[in-house]
Amino acid sequence: MSERISRILLTILIIAAAILVAESPYVQRLAKTEYTFFTTFISVTVLHIRLRHTLSELGILAFSTAALVAIASRGDHFPPGAPLCLTCLGLASLVILGVHTAWAPKQARAVIGWGFVAGLSIVFLGWVIPPMLTWVAKSNPKGFDLYLYSFDASLRFQPSFLLGRAFLKWPLFGKFSTGVYMAISSIYMFVFADLLLRKLKEARAVFLAFLVSGPVGILFYNLFPALGPLYLFGPNFPLQPLPSSAIQHLRLEPVSLYGFPNAMPSLHMTWALLALWYARGAALWVRLVASVFLAFTIVSTLGTGEHYLADLVVAMPFSLMLLAAFSFSAPWADAWRIRAIVFGLAATVLWMTLLRFQPHFFWISPAIPWSLITLTVAVTVFLEGRLAISSNGEVTTLDRVRLEEQRSAEVLRPDISAS
Repeated sequence: MSERISRILLTILIIAAAILVAESPYVQRLAKTEYTFFTTFISVTVLHIRLRHTLSELGILAFSTAALVAIASRGDHFPPGAPLCLTCLGLASLVILGVHTAWAPKQARAVIGWGFVAGLSIVFLGWVIPPMLTWVAKSNPKGFDLYLYSFDASLRFQPSFLLGRAFLKWPLFGKFSTGVYMAISSIYMFVFADLLLRKLKEARAVFLAFLVSGPVGILFYNLFPALGPLYLFGPNFPLQPLPSSAIQHLRLEPVSLYGFPNAMPSLHMTWALLALWYARGAALWVRLVASVFLAFTIVSTLGTGEHYLADLVVAMPFSLMLLAAFSFSAPWADAWRIRAIVFGLAATVLWMTLLRFQPHFFWISPAIPWSLITLTVAVTVFLEGRLAISSNGEVTTLDRVRLEEQRSAEVLRPDISAS
């Protein structure tokens, strides 16, 4: 009886908290002004539907959303718009997950409970990241955008401007890509939910990697603050880039720009990469969704002017470092896990050092930046593959050959003690 009373009280508490959140003018203002806020709530709905997608569940979700929208838009509060409705949709999913956690049978509580914890955590993360970015902006009033712009131009083309013009030429392509950029947390929660249904232990690692990647990325923003070509060029982006001959001889120095210095490394690229890597072993359609999301994340980060190509390159070893750090299936002493962490951290720091202190090195020949990009991508992909094998406990052909060589050497080695 006491357990039943506890469940009833927890249910009342969850519903009451949701009503208070829906009524809060502060929350409504964030939903209207911060796209990361309502897109974070959307990702909770993605998680919810992936875990429980019956017709009755969808009906409860629709009714709960309508009730929260009615509560949020009454009186002198904001009129209901798309951002507020989407926020209420995610809030309704969070409430339903919480109630299911309270009433679920013991054997099913772990999965649904981790879903509820993940939903709460991502909402909290979406709440605290804007103040953290504000802190980064105040701590770094000048950004190194000219250095990143110089690197991109040293490739002998300017990818952000090229894709930015493509967005203007094909508006639907641009809108879809921008939508992917805004909904990046949804793909991560989608992959997390899929893994939660298949492998609970590995799903916890996915959750922790995502939770930690934001604050860690923000710390790296302080090492190399930059905003993106949209903020560097303003209304001249993407139609009026500087010619390569002028960029090569440009005086590089930190510049004051208005906005959040959250370009280097690209966390959007990081989350899309991690989602694809964590989708390994999932159904084909799940892997295809993650692959499409990664492709459009690359396009959208550049075409929107929010990132330079250098940001995406540095995000690869940065992502590998996070992946290895939270690969709990492999022991800490595993050689490939250690190599992935060391390479990920070293390559991230080395790239930032070269971009900041040796920017003209990339202009010696276009072969230099292209070779470094190719090397970074190739080593990252190789180490990620080896780490996946180590985490799954698989033995490769190369490992078998080495084991056979060791055994042969032991057989042929003379018995010293016998002599």
